Amino acid sequence: MTYELQLDEFFKDPKNRSYAANIINKLTAQHKHGLIAKIRNRGPAEMADRIHEIVGYLVDDAIEEKRYTSSILPTIVSPQLAPNFWFKDEKEPTREEIYRLLYLILTGLYRGSYIVNLDNAAPPLREDFRRSLIQEAIIIFPEGGIGGGVDVKKMFMHLRLGRFPIKEFGFTLLILSCFARWLKSKIEKPEFLKRIEEIGLLQVMPDLGVDDSISLVFFDIPRQKKEMHIFPRLKDFIVKWYYDYLMGAEDIDLLIFLSSLYITDRNYQEISDSLMNKFIYYLLRGYINSELLTNIINIKVRYELKERKRRIYPIQRMREILRRI
Repeated sequence: MTYELQLDEFFKDPKNRSYAANIINKLTAQHKHGLIAKIRNRGPAEMADRIHEIVGYLVDDAIEEKRYTSSILPTIVSPQLAPNFWFKDEKEPTREEIYRLLYLILTGLYRGSYIVNLDNAAPPLREDFRRSLIQEAIIIFPEGGIGGGVDVKKMFMHLRLGRFPIKEFGFTLLILSCFARWLKSKIEKPEFLKRIEEIGLLQVMPDLGVDDSISLVFFDIPRQKKEMHIFPRLKDFIVKWYYDYLMGAEDIDLLIFLSSLYITDRNYQEISDSLMNKFIYYLLRGYINSELLTNIINIKVRYELKERKRRIYPIQRMREILRRI
């Protein structure tokens, strides 16, 4: 099924049209005149009702310009950072490629201007995962064009977290962890547990729909500079960092470790957010930035020993993390 047809299928549900309209309103905020501006001025219900028309306009505009226009995404990652993606040799995008990009944006899991999605995932996998998030009320649909997106508090509850940095890449890691939680519900079936025991988790992952081609895609679509980041080799990352959790542990060592390093004190939170966001970015790219990790630990120790008025909150799961590095 083409991405155009997949998007059409997604738009059949009025709730999905409302959900996507909230995203496309942010994506096209720079349109002050013309068709999209006129539709936006008539309110969120009009945006949802005419979302097919808006998407068609964006696709035709990109085809006419022979490039990915600023209405879709002004910042394009290099092919070196995304070898299995479609931006190669700066060729003119095809209609299918433009629809693929819009599909990833408009069906993604969002919070504010942040959007996360799975690329190269089979439609049934993506739909099943999304359905589970709706059932758990992690995905919230807008009401009257207001609100909607991902309920972070619900994610915290399901992932057994009390706190966590939710800047760009912290949010991305939380979405990935929800995906791992969904995978765990599949792995717990006897037939998968038996096969994992026989041949190992890495070899069973493709049977769950997670093969080497699947990537995690992050978009940030504020009014000004929009960004896109692609994190390939998702299967290897999941097996490395979520193995114990997938095989029965109650929580995720990586999240507990990062949560214990995070400082919410107002005098430290800004630098804690910044350092951890950068560290998680490199982590998602597949390696540990030791300089950033050292700085994070040093600030954590300084805060606990000098500033904290209540009992010390220790760094947790350090041993479990070190054995995976």
